Amino acid sequence: LVSGSFAVDCICSGVVLFRATDRVRNLLEHLLVWMYEHPYEHDQKAFSAFLRAGERVAFEWELPLGPESLPRWGFLDPETEFISARHVDVAGWTGDADQIVAFHLLHGDSDDTDASRQFAARNALGVGYTPLLDIFFNQTEFPELYKTPILPHHISEELREALWKSRWPSPRPASPGKSNETVPMRF
Repeated sequence: LVSGSFAVDCICSGVVLFRATDRVRNLLEHLLVWMYEHPYEHDQKAFSAFLRAGERVAFEWELPLGPESLPRWGFLDPETEFISARHVDVAGWTGDADQIVAFHLLHGDSDDTDASRQFAARNALGVGYTPLLDIFFNQTEFPELYKTPILPHHISEELREALWKSRWPSPRPASPGKSNETVPMRF
């Protein structure tokens, strides 16, 4: 299972669950070798291409694994349960904060496109923003935060504000956009 982007049909490799199977091992082995041999390519884009999830890093016949060799996979819920920080224009969440399972603290600098930089600038996000890792895991004034079953956003106003900064005011689009389907970097 792999997390998805909030506003586009695209994988987000920030949260991934792998089962220990031969097909998964084979996929990861081939993916790592391919990435080692193609260091100029983005890891998430390569993972998407290998899964045939929309993005491309090579022509179909150049990928080392055919679709028949891939493990079954699906998307984790990007709307409420497996959410991402809204540091790029297609990330974020909506839904019930009490139902969040994992919050990907996406930095977003690896998605360094003009559109992403403009979105980050308009929304005071991106380079220069307060690091979410520090906000979520360096709460010294709330030591109980790490020892209680109470959800963090119910204890700390700072955590609640950081979480809500990534929230969209409306539900996920019924027809999310497609991944950017970029051409491989070497072409």
